[in-house]
Amino acid sequence: MNQEEEAIIRNAEAQIAVAESATNLQQTQATAQAAVMEEQEKSMVLDQLDLSEELERIEHLLRGHIIKNGEWDTDAAEDCPPSLNEYGVRVIMKFISFYLNKNKLLSNYDSETINSKMEDFSIELADLIFMKYREMGLDTSEKRKMYSIIVREIQDAVHDTYLRALGGKERDSLRKHWNITENMGGNNPANFNQRRSGMSLFRRWS
Repeated sequence: MNQEEEAIIRNAEAQIAVAESATNLQQTQATAQAAVMEEQEKSMVLDQLDLSEELERIEHLLRGHIIKNGEWDTDAAEDCPPSLNEYGVRVIMKFISFYLNKNKLLSNYDSETINSKMEDFSIELADLIFMKYREMGLDTSEKRKMYSIIVREIQDAVHDTYLRALGGKERDSLRKHWNITENMGGNNPANFNQRRSGMSLFRRWS
């Protein structure tokens, strides 16, 4: 082998090494990007199905708090005392927690079923407060005037949750998101496990 042939071989080996290095870098970047996308998608799913903010809002309102400068003003209850006492707030929050959850969001209801469930819920809620109104703090005529509005506000919050499950809207929304993600990811093997992981997260809740 002469010097010219050796030089050609060395040059070819160097080019191969550069190509392999570039490929490894691309794979590393693709893996890192897939991991970021996976976390973003999990976060999106969790945010879409998380009703803790709504539950927190209801609890603040039941306690007589108001929004002031973008924050809940807990001192507002001193100027306008809440109708329910601490026990009353806890009873209501425990009751509605059975209805405001991700299982309801990922259900598939028709209008008739939702109306039937809301009728049952409304009757149970009204009976609960009526039967325990003194224990729950509605011990004056002024406080009892708030009975109807309390029931109505909670009804609306639960009804809104059921409407998100009308015809499986929430599930369809999440499925469309995964389909879009898959189309964007194409057939890149680096994205396959990420998509499968995300879908398994959704399936556990659907």
